[in-house]
Amino acid sequence: MRAKIIAVFTVVVLVVGVLAFALTRASLNPGSPRADAARALVAAEAVLRVQAGEVERWLEAQAADPKVREPFSAGTGQARSDGATSVANGIKSATSKTPAIAGLGPSLVAIVDAKGTALGRDGSPFLRGDDLGGIYPALRAGLTEGRAGSDVWVTPARNEQLLVSWAPIRGENGQVLGGLLLGTALGDGRLTDVANQTSGATLWFEVKDKDGYRIVAQSKGGAPDLASAIDPKQLEAGAASALSTGQAVDVAALPPDFGVKVGPLGGYGDGKRALLVAVARANAPAATTLLFPFLGAIALGIVLVAIAGHILGQSIMRPVEEIEEGLLAIMNGRTDLRFQIEHPELGGLVSRLNSLLSQLLGVSEDETGAPPPAMAIRGKDAEDALAVDESLAKDQAPGGEAAALGAEDEAAYHARIFDDYIRAKKSVGDPVDHITRDAFIARIVASEKQMAQKHGKPVRYKVEVRGKEVVLLAVPLG
Repeated sequence: MRAKIIAVFTVVVLVVGVLAFALTRASLNPGSPRADAARALVAAEAVLRVQAGEVERWLEAQAADPKVREPFSAGTGQARSDGATSVANGIKSATSKTPAIAGLGPSLVAIVDAKGTALGRDGSPFLRGDDLGGIYPALRAGLTEGRAGSDVWVTPARNEQLLVSWAPIRGENGQVLGGLLLGTALGDGRLTDVANQTSGATLWFEVKDKDGYRIVAQSKGGAPDLASAIDPKQLEAGAASALSTGQAVDVAALPPDFGVKVGPLGGYGDGKRALLVAVARANAPAATTLLFPFLGAIALGIVLVAIAGHILGQSIMRPVEEIEEGLLAIMNGRTDLRFQIEHPELGGLVSRLNSLLSQLLGVSEDETGAPPPAMAIRGKDAEDALAVDESLAKDQAPGGEAAALGAEDEAAYHARIFDDYIRAKKSVGDPVDHITRDAFIARIVASEKQMAQKHGKPVRYKVEVRGKEVVLLAVPLG
């Protein structure tokens, strides 16, 4: 029985465990890498746009300071350049007091005239006289229109790789005198920060120059096999399509669990030169990663089933074994034995079994439904059936011995006869550990009632030893 219970519930645990694993595995769908790449691209571009806007607003506030206009009123070109360098140094120092700007890694602060020609930069006399407006047309156009803006400056020949923002410097009458420029780092660290702030996907920064399309920065922490997984020709074709249409496009990638999205970087220049590339990879956990926890849970479930099955089987098998042993004893001649088993499920069956035995053996039950005169049995500790000699009750009239028994207090009588019985049993070498006082007295009371009904007069017992047998002699009281 116990083995069957454990086997059945073990199968149940296995089925539930396997089903739970399958459902969990299915629910952890890696999703679409292409959709992940698209979201990563949009988020990264939004962060870069916001950064450009913050720098432009900060520069506009700095450009409104009258001290920034002072270099333009100097009498000589050298004085203008020296004044511009001094102002640029002050602006560079101010960036450290603004966390949002300092966190972008400012590396260039410069002042240019209305056409974009550099007057001076921070910390160095270099750059003076350079036609920045001619090299980067977006700067000249912005100053001509009198508006702030941003652009991507990547020129290997000039050793420049920056994201540059500017704000117009206006005179007292509102005319544009020149511009205040701030260049921030464009490198792997910048893209890594953007990736960490957004999706965590791998980001590449790509620019178009005379040699084609070139990746100038990429975020760290991406899969090492990304470069080999993407076809360079497909990436170049996607970049060309993105610049021509102004829309982000998908790039074919191998293996198929990669998603690559390339799109023009808005908010910087005319949006026709710089691109962002987002690479996403399906990251659903491997089946083995999920399998081991589920195997552990299934193993624990089987152990608990084995323990619970043993306890449950024991609660059922113990009373069944008692009934089996009792029935065997009755078949061997102990017809006065009855079962007293308290069990929530088998209690009713035991009661019906006692009634059936009484009917089959011709023994009546009392009005309370208690079992007939018999000692209760409990498995291997069953009490021996009482041997009763009722010859006196049949043949002799009560005498002095009967009077003495009748005069004895009932409680004292029961205690004495139990003690006499135990001593007699011990004297003949019979075991007595299994005989309890309460059960013995209950048996005596029930037997006396039966004898009184049978012979029409009350009886009490006395204990006699006859050879190797202990007998209760029924003595009529009247």
